[in-house]
Amino acid sequence: MKLPTRLSIVAGLLGLGLLIGAVKASILQLARGSALKELAERQYLRSIRYSHFRGDIADRKGRLLATSVALHSVYAEPRKMNHPDRVARALKSALPSLTKIDLERLFSDRSFSWLARRIDPNTSAEIADLKLEGIGISEEEQRFYPNHALLGQTLGFVSIDGESLGGIEHAFERYLKPKVWNTLTYQDARAKSIRTYVAPHQEDLRGDQITLTIDRNIQYETEEILKETVKNHHAKAGWAIVMKPKTGEILALANVPLVNPNRPGKNLSLWRNNAISRTGEPGSTFKMVTFSAAMDLGLLQPDEKINCEKGVWDLGYITIRDVSKREWLTPGEIFKYSSNIGTFKLAQRVGKERLYEMIRQFGYGELPGLNMAEEAKGYVSKPETWASSRFANLSFGYGLMASSLQVVNMVNTIANGGVRVAPQILKEIKKSNGETYHPLLSNPSVRILKPETAKLLTHYMIQDTESDGSGKRAAIEGIRVAGKTGTTEKLGASGRYAKNLNISSFVGFAPAEHPEIVALVAIDEPKGIAYGGYVAAPAWKRIVEAALLQI
Repeated sequence: MKLPTRLSIVAGLLGLGLLIGAVKASILQLARGSALKELAERQYLRSIRYSHFRGDIADRKGRLLATSVALHSVYAEPRKMNHPDRVARALKSALPSLTKIDLERLFSDRSFSWLARRIDPNTSAEIADLKLEGIGISEEEQRFYPNHALLGQTLGFVSIDGESLGGIEHAFERYLKPKVWNTLTYQDARAKSIRTYVAPHQEDLRGDQITLTIDRNIQYETEEILKETVKNHHAKAGWAIVMKPKTGEILALANVPLVNPNRPGKNLSLWRNNAISRTGEPGSTFKMVTFSAAMDLGLLQPDEKINCEKGVWDLGYITIRDVSKREWLTPGEIFKYSSNIGTFKLAQRVGKERLYEMIRQFGYGELPGLNMAEEAKGYVSKPETWASSRFANLSFGYGLMASSLQVVNMVNTIANGGVRVAPQILKEIKKSNGETYHPLLSNPSVRILKPETAKLLTHYMIQDTESDGSGKRAAIEGIRVAGKTGTTEKLGASGRYAKNLNISSFVGFAPAEHPEIVALVAIDEPKGIAYGGYVAAPAWKRIVEAALLQI
């Protein structure tokens, strides 16, 4: 028998080893194949999230109000560092603003940590050139408002983490936010991509562009005039709304003090959009509702005389007073001299139920329809709860809560010949592929007054701005103006109306015969003379003059 040689033994052992390896591989593949495949995919297969910037916001003529720019941010991946002390020294030299706490993150067991957000390009380039282990630079979006404080409260702002906070940014987030695309990539041991599945074009992921009805130039003029008025009357604040009558498009929505969305600060109370969110008793401007109801129901003759009790009427349950101490007045004169007594006598003819119906038809007690979270609906109680004193107060604008947007929309209905239209601030939406579409109106237009009622009310409003009317300071040379003053007392700390705390307002439209502009101006807590005709009417005149030159 021939003994096996050393070579044949080695060959046999190798063959046996290969056989065992093959068997082991087969066992692993059969028994643990899916688990091993999952492990490999976890190590080499990564999910990548593609996105882009928020959509731009533009005014009605395409001028930018908000956009996004790319800035660089520095991050650390401590688990990938072999010498964090060296990295810390290099970073401290390139980025002196890093704190001790920032640098301590390099020595942690974290997989990711931000070090510096949105730094200047030169600094990010310097850090990139250092090629530090575990240090990366990422491109981030920075929201930028090129007009600074212009339209601040209405635009809102975006946080450092991309969260929309208030205003247009939040209201139309579903359009503005960028699209997101998730795909897969295979990476090598150094986390470099070997192959990536289909990735979209970045521009296709940009958010939609929002075009507003706002006119940037009219907005600027309105804010400047408001600022000056608030300063001259040592007032607490001011706001204004400028609107196109036929379409309900808002051309300006101004609030003073101004705020800059590029630097929002910590005092978020300044971000309140008083023009649409603040509610209060509308006062004398509301008398148009009472007049509308009486005239539309045929309960008022233009040439009749009504006893206004020489300015004082004691009813036992309430004493109504007028600023003007007059006795017999026509309806036009009641409106012109803003008689509370005469207005309540008209309300008595109308009755509680029918007055309430007219109040609701004008939109009081419901959201105006801008689709902004800040919008207020106000409050109107049901007529069955009205005591005699509440009924009297309601007739001339007390005892209910309304926003300035609701008041200006009421006047807009009169300017439109009795047709109520929904206010609009969103003009159109443009997708990243260039497709443009127009949003649906939240409320259709509806006739609520007879044309002759709106025409007669317009005549009364014109009288209010003539030489001896309370709104004479709103008159524009060469143009007939229709308007109404308002001076509303506010509740003081005691819970009673305070004579020295007022909101002075003026609302109206021009030209009176063929309205092009409807506007409201309100000044909060002016010092000294506080009548709406003295404080708000001159500002209204200047704002409307500027707007008429722009349209």
